[in-house]
Amino acid sequence: MRIFIEGGHLIPMSGDGGTIIEDGAVLIDGDRIAAVGKAADLAAEKATADTVVSARGRAILPGFVNTHTHLVGALSKALTEDVPTFGGPFRIALGMHETIVGFDDVYLPGVVHGVEMLKTGTTTINEMWWHQPQSARIVETVGLRAIIAPEIREVDSSKIGFGRFEREWDRALFEKGVDEAIDLLENWNGKAGGRITVRVGPDGPDRLKPDSMAELGALAKKYGVGIHMHLCAVPGEAEFMQKLWGKASIPLLKELDMLSPDFIGAHCVYMDDEDIAIMAETGAAMSHTAFLVGKRGYYPPMDKVYAAGMKAGLGSDWLSNDMFNVMRSAIVIARVLYGNTFVRDARDVLKMATIDAARSLNIHNEVGSLEAGKKADIMLVDTTMAWLNPLRTENLISNLVYNASGRDVTDVFVDGEHLVKDQVLTRFDEREAIAEAQKVADTVWERTRPLFASEGLA
Repeated sequence: MRIFIEGGHLIPMSGDGGTIIEDGAVLIDGDRIAAVGKAADLAAEKATADTVVSARGRAILPGFVNTHTHLVGALSKALTEDVPTFGGPFRIALGMHETIVGFDDVYLPGVVHGVEMLKTGTTTINEMWWHQPQSARIVETVGLRAIIAPEIREVDSSKIGFGRFEREWDRALFEKGVDEAIDLLENWNGKAGGRITVRVGPDGPDRLKPDSMAELGALAKKYGVGIHMHLCAVPGEAEFMQKLWGKASIPLLKELDMLSPDFIGAHCVYMDDEDIAIMAETGAAMSHTAFLVGKRGYYPPMDKVYAAGMKAGLGSDWLSNDMFNVMRSAIVIARVLYGNTFVRDARDVLKMATIDAARSLNIHNEVGSLEAGKKADIMLVDTTMAWLNPLRTENLISNLVYNASGRDVTDVFVDGEHLVKDQVLTRFDEREAIAEAQKVADTVWERTRPLFASEGLA
């Protein structure tokens, strides 16, 4: 199938990311991009197309690459942002997921979370949690591209708490996670036409013993895959690591030979200068979850991250997956914190949501920009809305980043498949999926009522 998309404001995100081509066009051949340029220059290619899609009044961009998310987060949506007790968001969310949410509860709400990502322009996700065979099925159903990592822990995450040095280590929990990882590595890696790949997912340095983390590093090397984990993510992690193991998280990971260009750490809030230098030196990347951590009231040292040239892509984590929110947070919060309006601009964060995100996951040769030979992962954004007009082409990138939202995305292609057409899913009925997910969520939240009450949310 050859699809010709024509007539839009083409922002390919190749080169320096600042190119805008008026009356642009993209030719899709199967699952890949065959040509990119001005529509007039590709007229001969248009004649070979099976389908022509008009992008008049639209911007044509690569799909967003979300470098850290949890599909199961649909069950936590709007439950943890305004919890009155200290650390309550973690006690509620992790308590619910550790003790209440079962394997069969994950699929339908996760489909809705996946639809949210897809319809707001995200085409690739870097996913981790437990029950990951369900996440693989969700990705297969929705049509996303995904790197999936089963999150392996050695302690009940809901019991660690801020500033607590005690751990009830549970080797059986660790082994269960390893079994899930091996199952995914052997049965899902490369599935769904290659849209699904697998990584190893240590939960976090404060939730595993060093020997166990080393085992997971060895597992990743055995299968030739990358590592995705939470890192320097919460208050008290650094103190815990120093007290129990005598090293902070990132120096310990370096000692364990786990850092490489195929490593990405989520959040990276509590890094110091040594940590940043090690990450930059090893080529390891961070997922900057700017909107999520901003809601928690803390923020990573991004001025130092940018100055060091450390790899960083944007991620949503969970609860809200509109990458436009994440981009704006990455600009605004940093400017307020550092008193510097030049710390990031619109082009910078659009790169962090596309090509730089793909580079952070070491998949930039396949996705992240619109270039011939890359995967046909594309979104169209409506530029006719009042909040984007009057429209000056030269400022289009800034206009999109500051003023558009995921609700302005009209069309999404993944692997050349037209998954969202005029804001409507083409694979299944969105409203039916939401209704079925609501039934599951209601039963989960009813079972969670005592936990809500204990945190003042009854």
